[in-house]
Amino acid sequence: MPAKQIQEYLRRYRATRARRAAILVSAACGVFFAALLGAMFYLRAAAADWPSPFHFPSLLMVFGLTIAGFAASATFEMGSRAAELPDKEPAIRWIAVGIATWLTFLFLEVVEWVRLIWLVKLGPETTFGGTFLALTGAHAVVVACCVAWMTWAASDTRRRDILAPAILSHFLALVWLILVIALYLPNSDLEGLA
Repeated sequence: MPAKQIQEYLRRYRATRARRAAILVSAACGVFFAALLGAMFYLRAAAADWPSPFHFPSLLMVFGLTIAGFAASATFEMGSRAAELPDKEPAIRWIAVGIATWLTFLFLEVVEWVRLIWLVKLGPETTFGGTFLALTGAHAVVVACCVAWMTWAASDTRRRDILAPAILSHFLALVWLILVIALYLPNSDLEGLA
């Protein structure tokens, strides 16, 4: 892609005040998540015994969460592009699918918290549980805010900027992928599969 086409493509993402605000919110959240990850890495290095609570079924759940996050992000993007069309019904459908997908993500995340806290007994009182719940809980709060923002924007697609919450959704999908790589995979135990 030539540089001019890339600039035109990126200009769409900074065209309005709401989109620029979404980029700033994403950047601020990125700094916050980086600080939480830094704290987790520090606590892990200082801990004498760090658990590996994620087994194959749990990692399948994480894979499903990752697919849901990227699917929600993609459908929000499609909804923002469909909002530019004269017929608003396709935009509402895409946005509704994206909202439902993020809500499914949140439900599955709660299922994972229940498993970790009550079945594995790694609640917030443990070092691992505290850092895990801080990271995934903060992500869930921002996902809930993104869903609320998209729901508000979808209530009037003619006047409200649909791409702004989609930008935040893209960021959340990326953060989830980082959490999978930094939090789930290093703390997994797959020895029983061999």
